[in-house]
Amino acid sequence: MFTVPTFIGAVVLLLVRALLTVAFVREFLVKAKDIPAFARNDGLNVPTAWFVAVAELAAALSFATGVLAQLAGIGVIVLMIITSSLHVFKWHSTYWASAGGPEYDLLLLVLAAVITAFGAGPIAIPALFGM
Repeated sequence: MFTVPTFIGAVVLLLVRALLTVAFVREFLVKAKDIPAFARNDGLNVPTAWFVAVAELAAALSFATGVLAQLAGIGVIVLMIITSSLHVFKWHSTYWASAGGPEYDLLLLVLAAVITAFGAGPIAIPALFGM
């Protein structure tokens, strides 16, 4: 085994947060463009669809800044478990993303779990300002 320098670990956590930020900003923008259509497509009522969209935007902001990132990670884990379950049990998706499968959601779940387990890292607003 080898030891990873602290700076490399910090950069890796920053990159994970950046990827999650981009993914959830994009997801919010797609959903917010037509909330009623999103609700219909996913079998949700409109208030729940708005809740999901706003929660994704809040998670993106949290990952971007590092503020409450571990709580956002827990929320994303729960959301991705629900979404993956819908893929399997309701939509009967195959595994592959090209066929609408859940592996994108599972990837986001694992990345959120990394932030939940290890925190936002030292390159985040709370760490930089001693919060």
